[in-house]
Amino acid sequence: MPSATRKPIHSTTSAKVDMAIDNNGTWSDAFQFGDPDDFTWTLTGMTFEMDVQRNPYDVNPLLTLTTGNSRIVVDDIVQRVIHLSVPAVDIQAHLTPGTYVYDLVMVDALGVRTPLMHGAVTVTQGVTYT
Repeated sequence: MPSATRKPIHSTTSAKVDMAIDNNGTWSDAFQFGDPDDFTWTLTGMTFEMDVQRNPYDVNPLLTLTTGNSRIVVDDIVQRVIHLSVPAVDIQAHLTPGTYVYDLVMVDALGVRTPLMHGAVTVTQGVTYT
């Protein structure tokens, strides 16, 4: 059984990207994958999944973002741009201030899963908070 203190080794397709968000605003980071001048692949037929957890070995994610629940939005299929759209109320309900881990996985029409990003999400207490 892996130890929760061991750092996992990630796929070579997965970039380490740490993020910081406040819990009093919408989480709306945007990402473009691949070289902007490379038109050899697109996001046609792709869906995305991202779990936020206390550590990589938690069984139940604290917050799940997917294209299906509209917390991940595909902005441009050809330029391969997506953005996260998580309302403050969802952050407040699921993530207390602290540091968490996540990974973002792209799933094609055949169910092939490609890890794209992983890292830490630090949630900070917002000053203007309701």
